Amino acid sequence: MMDKVLTDPRKLLAIDLKNKGINIDEICVLTEYTFWLMIYLIIWLAFDCGEYRFPIGGMLWVLKDNPMVGFIKSMMCSPAIATQAEDLIAYGVKELIHVGYAGGLQKNMNPGDIVITEGAYNDTAVARLYGFDYNFIESSSELSAELVKTMKVHQIMVSCGKTWTTDAGYHETVGQVLSYRNKAALCVEMEGVGLFTIAKYRECAASAIYIISDVFGDEEWLLGCSGEALNAVRAVLGVIA
Repeated sequence: MMDKVLTDPRKLLAIDLKNKGINIDEICVLTEYTFWLMIYLIIWLAFDCGEYRFPIGGMLWVLKDNPMVGFIKSMMCSPAIATQAEDLIAYGVKELIHVGYAGGLQKNMNPGDIVITEGAYNDTAVARLYGFDYNFIESSSELSAELVKTMKVHQIMVSCGKTWTTDAGYHETVGQVLSYRNKAALCVEMEGVGLFTIAKYRECAASAIYIISDVFGDEEWLLGCSGEALNAVRAVLGVIA
């Protein structure tokens, strides 16, 4: 009894929609949907390939040519994207794919490199609170493999490996960088563990594609967010659009 969870995402979602004049039982349930959570929704909209549907987890859009695939602007950090994932899964979404920026950890990485995750080292509170108090939280291996295959078909070069999720984006230390580099983490980001934890808890598939925007050296942080990174985002989203 003491471990009983008090909140129900679908009930909260129904109330939120009702306040916006929408009856949750009168709109199409998104079962079997794949949703892409993206850091740059505006780039996707530039493709003019989708249409706005509902205010669920933010502004929910679906592809014009394939209503089984949707997209939404992703929240930043594990707690925020975890809540967003809860809302989408409560509405019936079965696959969640995050496209975001990350800092490269390996010396051979450059801005614009693309990483598809196998899971993330856990430096957050979300996983523990959901009962997954592990050092590493896996993504969906099948979904990640499918993403790698799709990108290669479109001749987009990607790396596949582990990442590191931290709740302190402006507090990565030299020691942490060296430690996670030695553990073969390709990059550091703030959302992976939150997304993968909720996916496991709710039995949903989830993975992520990270665009390297900057690179951590041994003694300095090499800032990026350059044209190469933006071009990589456009290339990834172009595959879906």
